[in-house]
Amino acid sequence: MKKDKVYSFAKFNLDALLSLSEKLRGRPCTCDVSQMPKSGSLNWVIFISFDDGLEWVFRSPRDGFHSFYSNETSSKILASEASTLMYLNTHTSVPVPEVYSYSESSDNEIGVPYILQSKASGRSLASYNWSGLPDEEVQVSGIHHPPPLALSDKDREKVMSQLGAIMSELSDHPFEKIGSLFSDDGAGGYNIGECLSISLTWQDRDSLEERDRGPFHEERSYLESLISAFTMHAKELPLAPHIFTAPVPDEQDYQSRSSLRAAGGRWNNFVAIGAKIDSGKNRLLYCIAGQFLREMIPHLLSGLSSFTLSHPDLHLGNIYVDDDFNITSIIDWSSSSSGPITELLATPPLASSAEPAAEFLVAAFRSGFRQRGSRIVPDPTHAHLWEISERLWYFTRLVRLLSKNDYDHFRRLFELVYKTSADEAGDGRGLLWLFHERASRDENKALLAELQEEDMTREELEKEERARFPPSRTVDSDVLAVARKLTLMSEMNPLFFADHRLWKWVEEARQTDGPL
Repeated sequence: MKKDKVYSFAKFNLDALLSLSEKLRGRPCTCDVSQMPKSGSLNWVIFISFDDGLEWVFRSPRDGFHSFYSNETSSKILASEASTLMYLNTHTSVPVPEVYSYSESSDNEIGVPYILQSKASGRSLASYNWSGLPDEEVQVSGIHHPPPLALSDKDREKVMSQLGAIMSELSDHPFEKIGSLFSDDGAGGYNIGECLSISLTWQDRDSLEERDRGPFHEERSYLESLISAFTMHAKELPLAPHIFTAPVPDEQDYQSRSSLRAAGGRWNNFVAIGAKIDSGKNRLLYCIAGQFLREMIPHLLSGLSSFTLSHPDLHLGNIYVDDDFNITSIIDWSSSSSGPITELLATPPLASSAEPAAEFLVAAFRSGFRQRGSRIVPDPTHAHLWEISERLWYFTRLVRLLSKNDYDHFRRLFELVYKTSADEAGDGRGLLWLFHERASRDENKALLAELQEEDMTREELEKEERARFPPSRTVDSDVLAVARKLTLMSEMNPLFFADHRLWKWVEEARQTDGPL
């Protein structure tokens, strides 16, 4: 028999779920078994409908698709998220879903870990054209997708001002430790436990040995732990697609999609030669970045001894608004934790994890925070905390490996911390020269030798190269020659950097002069 779509992601006891829902609300409910669950990277979702038209949301962790963390960590994150939502509903006016029931394990009548919660009203900001750039109707896999809804700058400012006020309210509920929130079973209270921050758990980081997830009693220990997780990731876990001196081509740097596709192909060919991404040389650069980040810690400390909850992944899809752009709900508090207030003060860019928010949106966010006021911040207009929040925005994206261009984030952080141009670093030779000098230290030479023990052998590299560039294909022989020449240049020049300028130059050179 054909399986109903509602069971596409997991086998569970739907009758038990409906029975629980009816018991909790005291009204009959149904579930359309033909509905395809909505899904993201971490969870799948179905909807329960009551006889009066009200709907509830049933969420369960997604299994076997993207392995972000272990099942043990997944259970802890679910329990913490449920606790965080219940805390916010009880102690604040922050609009979040109401939790009716949850189970962090499959040891229940429904048969899967879950959160049963209210459904957000309104529509998500992802339905709107937040960037303001022209957007046309598109068709993906034969499915028609209408263009996003229009959004004015005034609407954007209204949303950002509300977010600032929400962060201000969160700052009025401080904690003495940095970590994730858990409820005291049966006691009605809450406590701060180990920190389940994305930086410490995602991308298999929870599998790293000697990791410290707290809880932390001071900012410095917390920041040191984030840097340690970043450095251990660089040493032991896959880095794809991150390569410090060759960022992934980004569409904002190209005038046409054909140029972007060409640059992407050349980037792929270049990093394939010598398996550059997971090479000891690339791993060393990230380890050195971690060394520099440790030296920046004094410039990242707020000096405050209390800590605040913040949303770990605030993007357009997690914010719901009504027709007048009043925020009705903020969803998905998975991996949330308390932390330095400067994390709370960092303006969320919403549309992109790689680029900071526009200046007028930063102003609206800060205005919303100031107008509401805050008890934990002695002076909300104090420039020092806002400056640190800007530094911390780049810092967190670096240690989480959220960007396609880690070097650019490091460069911007360096300039904010040391208030100097990155081009003037290293006696005027730039940041890459500083990395080159740091790599020549004895301890880093030893580290490189250790990291290179895991590199592919020459025979393995040649086999990979033959598979990628078959000698029978003449078109590939040309792109192979380009990739090899660029690789040779990168080995000879410690200041070599393969960004959009290089790929555009290659494209222009091939158009005017033919093969390189």
